[in-house]
Amino acid sequence: MNNQPYRNDKQIPQYDQRRPIQKRRNNSDAFLWGLIIIIGALIISLVIFLISYLKSDSDTPSETTDSTNVEQIIQQTQEQTKEEQTTALQTEETTKKEEETAAPTEFKADLSEYEMYMNPTGENRDAYLVLVNPANPLTANDNPTDLMSVKSTRKDGRATQQLREYAAKALEALMLEAETCGMVKANPAAGRTKLSVTSAYRSYTYQNQLFNTYVGNEMAKGLSREEAEKIVVTYSCRAGTSEHQSGLCIDMHTLSSASESFKYEEEAKWLAENSYKFGFVLRFPEDKTDITGITYEPWHFRYVGRYHAEKMKNLNMCLEEYTEYLKNNG
Repeated sequence: MNNQPYRNDKQIPQYDQRRPIQKRRNNSDAFLWGLIIIIGALIISLVIFLISYLKSDSDTPSETTDSTNVEQIIQQTQEQTKEEQTTALQTEETTKKEEETAAPTEFKADLSEYEMYMNPTGENRDAYLVLVNPANPLTANDNPTDLMSVKSTRKDGRATQQLREYAAKALEALMLEAETCGMVKANPAAGRTKLSVTSAYRSYTYQNQLFNTYVGNEMAKGLSREEAEKIVVTYSCRAGTSEHQSGLCIDMHTLSSASESFKYEEEAKWLAENSYKFGFVLRFPEDKTDITGITYEPWHFRYVGRYHAEKMKNLNMCLEEYTEYLKNNG
């Protein structure tokens, strides 16, 4: 008897056909999950793209906004520039006005009627800065038309000296203040006369005669004319190169004749310290001879007006330096 279980041959094909069905089912599930993953990735990518696009769009202004903002910025810049320029001009005008209308310098004497002459303003402020020297000569026809008598001309028989109006009036104020301060007094015992003017305006012709006289004096010492002229030009000027012809300078001292020793007199010290208040400067300072080309003359004063005289004093400049300074600094 056969003990093996009964085998139904008809069922074998049925058993074998079940395995392919299970395999197809597993393949279908894998495909489905793969599809889901791909779709999910696409959705996520799409969301990220949309978020980035919307953010970029919100951060970037439109073309119209850009144009408007640029125009506004340009307009604001222009307005700001105009305001700054206006402020600068107002400041400059205010400063200039303050400089020109500064409170009068205090004096012991009442010089109020002379203020306009000591400190000319407006168009007159710079009218007396003319530089006269060998590099900037005058012609024989350059003669002032507003000359007037100098009241403080030395009373020793010489002709009454002359100056241009503003310089003459400013000098009157200076002499009034000097007298009030005890600087106009005679000292016969010491051979000193009172402070006075010995020379002012000189014509081209007179300056030529004077120069030739000095040259003759030097030649009398045995020098040639060329040698004599080299010496004379250090203390006198050729015709046309002397600022005496401008009618704006004076020689004033207490000695019998001009001498460097005048610097030791109290009048000379007072003039050196106070002349700028009246619009005058010491024209040929001791420390500027290499620039002016003229030896130290403590008696020679030049009118330029208080505004410029004070600046020259503060800057320690002679007229040559100061006019160059103005050219470079406006």
